[in-house]
Amino acid sequence: MIKVAVVALPNCHASGVYGVMDFFATANYCARLPGQRGKLMFDCQLVTLDNQPVRGYSGALVTPTCERESLQPDLVVVGSGAEAVASPAHLERSMRELAPLFPWLRAAFDDGALVASVCTGSFVLAEAGLLEGQVATTHWRAAPMFRLRYPQLRLDDHQLLVDNGQVICAGGATAYTDLCLYLVERLASPALALACSKLLVLDNRRSEQTPYMTFFGHKAHNDLAVQKAQAWLEQHYSGPVAIDEVAAVAGLGNRTFKRRFKEATGETPLSYLQQLRVEAAKHLLESSREQTSQIIWQVGYEDASSFRRLFKRTVGCTMEQYRSRFSYVSPAVSASAQALAH
Repeated sequence: MIKVAVVALPNCHASGVYGVMDFFATANYCARLPGQRGKLMFDCQLVTLDNQPVRGYSGALVTPTCERESLQPDLVVVGSGAEAVASPAHLERSMRELAPLFPWLRAAFDDGALVASVCTGSFVLAEAGLLEGQVATTHWRAAPMFRLRYPQLRLDDHQLLVDNGQVICAGGATAYTDLCLYLVERLASPALALACSKLLVLDNRRSEQTPYMTFFGHKAHNDLAVQKAQAWLEQHYSGPVAIDEVAAVAGLGNRTFKRRFKEATGETPLSYLQQLRVEAAKHLLESSREQTSQIIWQVGYEDASSFRRLFKRTVGCTMEQYRSRFSYVSPAVSASAQALAH
């Protein structure tokens, strides 16, 4: 039987932690259905830093099922922690508090255990030194903080799941479902993973978190001239924009402006403008039934083909696919349908 340790951090995503437990319980149930192996596959235990209950960020109490030191796991799954999207100082304090966990994780890894993270649990793996020479992913909202804290590590935040062999990282908070599907497929069988996905009514499986990303624009810097340019771009992105004009708004020469903008935001002025326009298009696709050609014009593009290529490259899907997936506006009811209703 495969021994699984699910690590619940303080201020964790409680439903994600319990969701991993429930998923492996589901795998055990499905394993005993006709056509499967007929035996329990996973012994899943919930552990914490000090063997005491922790509060999730929702206030829910998460209670360990055994003492962490008594467990010799074959698989460790580290859940998310909300601190990773807070300030660098807050993150530093949280990582110091979690330091006693790192030797246990390294020992499990050295003993051959498979180690996985969900969402911002990747920060814990990084602190424990388990991501050196590996590729990581994390929640897209925490990616800038990850790059700031671990500039030497490779991060691919567009991917929902990254498998390095003995270390696996999953992206956003609900990516635990994708991770668990993958783990059951890898450790048990594809048939059992498929049985779980059907019973739990899950897609099998998502590959990217790019469509879920939202562009905010980095503003936590002290360059007032760049902040002024950012504010101007956010007000005028839908019209004709020349970078020389934006530099003039910032009161800087063109070359100086481009250099300082990149240093402050991590984006070139052109990339920042493109991101603003794509984000505006996403909002219109979600909230209106306007034709895509009209949306392209509204966000400041005259070349529809060029914008469609930019959108797909940035978001990972076409405008039509994005609308189909994320629109919260019901299609207009036809006049004939309304007449029949009356």
